[in-house]
Amino acid sequence: MTEQPSQKIVLPAYLIRRLEAFRIAKGSEHSYILRDKLYGKTYDFDPWQFFILEVLPGCETLEKLQAVFHDRFDRTITKDELDMLFSSIADQKLFEESALQHPLLEQYAKHSFEVVDGKAVHKSFSTVGQAAPAAPAAAAPVDGKAAGDGGAPELPPGVEGATGVDSRAASRMLKLFDPRPMLKALAPAVAPLRYAMYAVPVLLLVAIVLAANNWHVLSSDLGNLHAHFSLFARVIFMLLTVNVLSVLVMSFVANAFRVSVDKIGITVLLGFIPRFTTHMTGTENLSRRETMWLHASNIILRLFLFSVAMLVWYNTRDHANTLTEFALMMVLVAGASLIIETGNPLAKGSAYFLLSAFLNEKNLRGKAYRALVGKFRGDVYEPANSNALALYSLATITYLIFLVLLIGVGLLEWLNGHLRLGGSAVIIAGAFVAYLLWRNYTGLKHFGDIYEKTQQFDRWRKRTLTADDMAPGETPKAPMAWWKKVLLATPVVLLFLPYPYEVSGSFSIYPLRRQVLSTDTPGLIQTVYFDGGESVKQGTVIARLADNDYAGQVKVLDAQIQEQAAVLANLKAGPKPEQVRVAQEALETARTTARYSREKVPRIEKLYASGAMSFEELDTARKQRDDDAMEVTERIADLQLVKSGATADEIAAAEAKLSSLQQQRAIEADKVARTEVRMPFDGNILTLHLKDRTNSFLDKGQPLATVEYIGTVTAEVDIPEADVQYVKPGAKVRIRPVAYFNREFDGTVATIDRNVTKEETGTTLKILATIDNHGGELNTGMTGTAKIQGETMPVWKAFSQAIIRFVKVQVWSWIP
Repeated sequence: MTEQPSQKIVLPAYLIRRLEAFRIAKGSEHSYILRDKLYGKTYDFDPWQFFILEVLPGCETLEKLQAVFHDRFDRTITKDELDMLFSSIADQKLFEESALQHPLLEQYAKHSFEVVDGKAVHKSFSTVGQAAPAAPAAAAPVDGKAAGDGGAPELPPGVEGATGVDSRAASRMLKLFDPRPMLKALAPAVAPLRYAMYAVPVLLLVAIVLAANNWHVLSSDLGNLHAHFSLFARVIFMLLTVNVLSVLVMSFVANAFRVSVDKIGITVLLGFIPRFTTHMTGTENLSRRETMWLHASNIILRLFLFSVAMLVWYNTRDHANTLTEFALMMVLVAGASLIIETGNPLAKGSAYFLLSAFLNEKNLRGKAYRALVGKFRGDVYEPANSNALALYSLATITYLIFLVLLIGVGLLEWLNGHLRLGGSAVIIAGAFVAYLLWRNYTGLKHFGDIYEKTQQFDRWRKRTLTADDMAPGETPKAPMAWWKKVLLATPVVLLFLPYPYEVSGSFSIYPLRRQVLSTDTPGLIQTVYFDGGESVKQGTVIARLADNDYAGQVKVLDAQIQEQAAVLANLKAGPKPEQVRVAQEALETARTTARYSREKVPRIEKLYASGAMSFEELDTARKQRDDDAMEVTERIADLQLVKSGATADEIAAAEAKLSSLQQQRAIEADKVARTEVRMPFDGNILTLHLKDRTNSFLDKGQPLATVEYIGTVTAEVDIPEADVQYVKPGAKVRIRPVAYFNREFDGTVATIDRNVTKEETGTTLKILATIDNHGGELNTGMTGTAKIQGETMPVWKAFSQAIIRFVKVQVWSWIP
C-alpha cells in the first residue's frame, strides 16, 4: 500500500480526547481517519460522516442537523442513517461521556446486556436499534488484539485506587457541584500559572534556609499557634485552604489532559476526617507522563504553599497580625501534609501514586507486600521477592504503625488533658489504635490479593507502541481573542499605577489625660452622686465628705476675727475725750491722796517724838506717802499715754493677729471645700460601684475614683521597625477598632518613639497618635488596626515591600 498524503486536523468536540484526526487525500477525493494511540486502532470515516461529527455540537434537533447537512451536501440525510452512524461510534466507545447529554445522543447513554456463553456482555446499539452497523470500520490494532470486550476500562498505573482520580474510589463521595463549566471558563486564564512551578525550587531553597536560620523562633511561634488553635481548627483550616487548592489544581491539570472532572464533592479520610475530592472520568486514557504530572501537581502545590507561607511569615512576623498567623498555619498544615501523606511515598498519597506511575506498577503496595511475605515464606518468584520491594514494604508497615501509635498517644493526651477520663482514655485510645491498625492491615492485604490475582495478566496487557504511534502531532489552535489579551495586559498596567502606601499596625487606646481623684482632708463619705461609668461635665460634684468639724472651726475663727477687727479699729481711731477726762480725774484723785499722805507724815512724826505713836505707825505713814507719790507719777504717765494714742507697732501687731486669724479661717474653709470631690474636666468616671462607699471613711491621699478625658484620646500604634522610614510627625492616621469595625476614626501622628521594643514577633516601634473622640465612642483599652499615611509608590512596590526588604537585607547578608 502506497503512503497517502495526510494532514492532522482538529478533533471533533464530542469524541474522546485520546484520539487524533487526520484528513487523507485520495486523488481528487479525501477521507478521514481517527487514530487511537493507546490501543493502536484506526477508524475510517467518509466526509459526510466526519461533517456530522463536526457540526453536531451546534445542532440540538434532528431538523436543524438535516438542514445543515442539506446545505453542505445538497441532499437530505435520514434518521436511520444518523442512527447507524451514532450506534457504530457508540459501540466503539468513541463518544466522550459529556457528549451523551446531547439530545440526539441521549439514547446511547444507557447500555443493555445480553448473555453470551453464560456471561453478561454489553449489547450492540446497532442491534438494539434494529439496524446494521454502517460506518466507521475499525482497523486492526497494531498488536493484533481485538477491540474492547465491553468490560470496565483498564486503568494505568498511578490511577487505580487514587482518591479523586480513580472514579471507582469515589463511591462514598457527597457531590457538591459540577466543575466543568468553571474549568472550561477559567482554563485559559489559569494555564499560564503552570510556569510558576519553575520558581518552586528557588522558593523551597530559600524557605529551608530561613527555617534553619530561625528554627528557635519558628518553633516558638508554632508552639504558640498550637496553644491557641485546637486540632479541629487546624483540620478545618487545612480543609478550606490546602485541600480546596489541591482539588482545584488537580482538576485544572486533569482538564488540560482531556480528563472530564464531572464532580467535586466531599468524602472522609480514615472514616472520620473530612476532605474535598473529585470524580474523574476518562483517566484510563492518561499516558504515563500525564499521570505523573497529575500527581506531581499536588506535591508541587504544597511545596509552593509551604515556601510562600514561610516567606510571608518571616517578613510579616514584626506585624503580628492575622496574615502572620495565617502564613504560620499554612506552614504547619502544608508541611505536615507533605511529610505525613502527600509527599511521603510510604503513605497512600500523591507521592505513592507518582512512584507507582514512574515504576509503571499500579499494584506497587500489593507487590511489595507479597515480596515481604515471600521472604518469610521462602517463595521463589523473583520479580516479587526483590530486596528493594521487601524493604519498601517493611518501611511502609513501620511508618504506618509509627503514625498510628503517634495518633493514639496524641488522642490519649487530649482525652486526659481536656476530658480527664482517666483509665477510660486508655481504653478509647487503645480501641482507636486497634481500629487503625486493623484498617491498614486489611488495606495492605487487599492490595496483596489484588496483585496476586492480576499479576498473571500484567505481562500480556503491557504494550509497546511504535515510534510513529508515539509521535506527537500539531493541533491547530485558535488565535487568542483581543479581550483575552486586554485581560492579561490589565494586571501588568495596574502594577505601575501610583498607590498610597500606608503603614499598618495594631493599636491600643489610651486617654490623653487621666487623673485619680482623692483628697487631703480625711473624713466620712457622706454622699456619692454617681455610681461610675458616667460621662460628667467639668466642676460637677461627684461625692461629698462630712464637714461638721471643719465648718465649726470656721465659725469660731469668724468670731475671733470680728473681735480682733474691733480692737484694731479702736487702736486706729485715737484717744477719746472721755478717756482723757477719766485719766485727768484719776490724776487729781491721786494728787489729793498724795497731799493728804504727805501732810500726815509730819503729824505722825510729832506724835512719835512725843511717844504717842509707835515707830511702825510712823513707818507705815511714810510708805503710804511714797506709794501715793508713785501713783501720781503713774497717773501722769497714763494721762500722757491716753493723750498720745496707739503707736504704729501696736497697730501692726493687731493687724498681724487679724491676718493670722483670717489665714486660719481660709485653711479651714478650704478643708470644707475639699470635702466636695469635683470633676476636674469633661470626661468619664472609670471606677465602678462608687455608691457602695457611702458612709465609709476616706483617709488622706486614699483614691476615691479614676477619671479620664474623652474629647481626645491617644492611640499607641505598634509598627515594624522596617516601616518607620515612611512615618512622619503630623501624618494622617486612620484607625478601625474591633468594637466599631464598620467605622474609621481619623487622627494625626504626634510622637515617634525612639525606643525599639523587642517582642516575640520581632522588633517594633511605638507611634503615638492623637485621635478626635468628641463622640466618646473610643474607650481606654480598645484595640484594632491602624493605618498611617506613608509615601506614594507604584502598586508593585507597595505590595512587594517584604520581598524587597528580604532581598536587600537577608539576601545581601548572604553575599560574601
